[in-house]
Amino acid sequence: MHLRIKYNHWYPKLLGIRGIAYYPFIFLYCSRQQALKERILHHEWIHVQQIRRDGAIYFYLRWLFEFFVHFIRYRNLSKAYRIISYEQEAYRLMYKIKLPRSFLHHF
Repeated sequence: MHLRIKYNHWYPKLLGIRGIAYYPFIFLYCSRQQALKERILHHEWIHVQQIRRDGAIYFYLRWLFEFFVHFIRYRNLSKAYRIISYEQEAYRLMYKIKLPRSFLHHF
């Protein structure tokens, strides 16, 4: 499936986040240059890889389940988000990966 990236999009701004992956879309609050500089695109690319690895339904259901369990436990949105296993993996790897050349030139 062809991946589509939307820069300077209103949706992440509305949610108060930097970016979000709804496969096959990546919505970013900023320009391409800023997304690359801040490694936001790298983070969302890792989510795309996770979705491809685990399947979209499993990824989103597990993400939501972990978020709600952590939110109920800690009553803190930021903490609940940060300890989701998919997010921890993405934050851990976002400074270690290189985006595929075809990915960079296509968008």
